[in-house]
Amino acid sequence: MTLNQIRTALYRAMLCISASILALNVLLILYSVFTRYILNHSPIWSDELSRYAIIACVMQVMSCAYMDSRHMKVSFVEQIVSARLRNMIQMYQWLVVLGVSLFFVYVSARYSLSMGKFSSMGLGISKTIPLLAIPIGFTALFFMALTKGPYSSPEQVRGDLC
Repeated sequence: MTLNQIRTALYRAMLCISASILALNVLLILYSVFTRYILNHSPIWSDELSRYAIIACVMQVMSCAYMDSRHMKVSFVEQIVSARLRNMIQMYQWLVVLGVSLFFVYVSARYSLSMGKFSSMGLGISKTIPLLAIPIGFTALFFMALTKGPYSSPEQVRGDLC
């Protein structure tokens, strides 16, 4: 398997997972609205699950936004400097993304695991389970950034959803 195939497979998997979670979240919200306004009874777990689903969706799609260069950054400086300085800026940005994502993998994993003694009110499960979406998302960002490299273009990875 080539690096481009790995990158594309990871990209498609993250995009498919986040789209599935988003679709689940929409169905969950529709269910919650139906039960609240039609049946006059909304289960407490639906709001909590919806909140965790949107967090998981954002954390999974974050790496795809990085691959597509759709994340927030100030890029006008890269356009007005020499090619050598542009390469240095891109290398610096890449190293920062790798470092910050690894740091947040560590911090969020420790936090998620420390929440194991608490359970969520609505779902009745350990808070560790939904909070693991955060270190998983930062791990995906790390590997996507690693496979993208500092000088690659956003057109390298495109594909159909799922």
